[in-house]
Amino acid sequence: MKIIGIVAEYNPFHNGHAFQVSHSKETLGADGVVAIMSGNFVQRGYPALLNKWLRAEMAVKSGVNLVLELPTYYATASAEPFAEGAVTLLHHTGVITHLSFGSEIDDLDTLSKLAQIISAPDEAYLLALEEGLKSGLSYPRARAMALLDSGNAHPSINLNQANAILVIEYLKALKKLDSSITPFIVKRRGKGYHDETLDSPMVSATGIRKAFFEKLSIEHLMPMPAAEVLSRNAHLSSRIEDFELPLLYKIRSMTPDSMQAIREVNEGLENRISEAGRLCGDYHCLTAQIKTKRYTMTRINRTLLNLYLDIDKQKSDLDKDGYFRVLAFDEIGQKIIRQIKKNGYHPIITNINKHPDLVAGNPLLQLDIKATNLYQLGKQSATDRKGGLDFTTSPYRHQTTP
Repeated sequence: MKIIGIVAEYNPFHNGHAFQVSHSKETLGADGVVAIMSGNFVQRGYPALLNKWLRAEMAVKSGVNLVLELPTYYATASAEPFAEGAVTLLHHTGVITHLSFGSEIDDLDTLSKLAQIISAPDEAYLLALEEGLKSGLSYPRARAMALLDSGNAHPSINLNQANAILVIEYLKALKKLDSSITPFIVKRRGKGYHDETLDSPMVSATGIRKAFFEKLSIEHLMPMPAAEVLSRNAHLSSRIEDFELPLLYKIRSMTPDSMQAIREVNEGLENRISEAGRLCGDYHCLTAQIKTKRYTMTRINRTLLNLYLDIDKQKSDLDKDGYFRVLAFDEIGQKIIRQIKKNGYHPIITNINKHPDLVAGNPLLQLDIKATNLYQLGKQSATDRKGGLDFTTSPYRHQTTP
């Protein structure tokens, strides 16, 4: 079987995602598509618009055949561990033949060369990177400038674009694994990642989320089945402002010293967070007080999420603690699950209650369960705030034939 892997957040699933799935299937003549998707919190440090099962349902109703959960530890990490965790799990399924990714830059040879330079940097690049960081640039901007200044990238290549950054990390991960998975680029169409305008059939997930909370019409911007899932579950939607109180409670309950154990808290950032937590009463004040030239807003958001979820600096071991958590599938996806059972490196979880040993001893799975419980605290209804959904929610199964 020829099986495509996609790393995704589907926050929410929109027309651009649908195009990537259909174009990849048709071009490659694939038998199926497996998406490894972030859970209830996403890489930019925010809660997902809808929970992981509902977003997986959107995807499977719109052309994806199987959705696996990217463990929270990786889903909420910076670009390198995010990509490495996702690609490693796809590689460990033993069934993925191609990795499809959307990118503003569709020159695979150029991106592969840049990935190689970053993986094995020369002296000119390292010196330029060090200078950029010393000047106060954020790491992504310093890296992009270093590639230009060292002569390794052409000025026409904009490496500050969100998808281009991730593509380089995907390519690095494939090389590190010496994987046989073949990369396949789908040129990003429509609006940019952060563009909020809605004057195109293919707009960004950022734009759709903004329009959703402003109660604008978005049905035409998503495949009909995905739009129906969102409309039916609108009361379960989440945004970062819903987590202001529990986050402020967490910050005010910690000392700057205790914050130093949290992932991405370094270089005195703990003092800025502690002071902002004391002075501020809402999320936007909090991030504005913490922000400096050195740190992107996404980095600040992600650091605060690490605090909220208690994600510390300890490294994770996917070889030891990996698993394939099934969130949604259809008939083709069920066949792929059978192939993963034969060829895969990790256990498959469809019912968490049947894996008491993993629940008791696997730190990655324990964090997923904790993240779901804390995600529920952002709901408006007391009934919807109940925890334990990982133990009571089954994967969505989509029937495409009578």
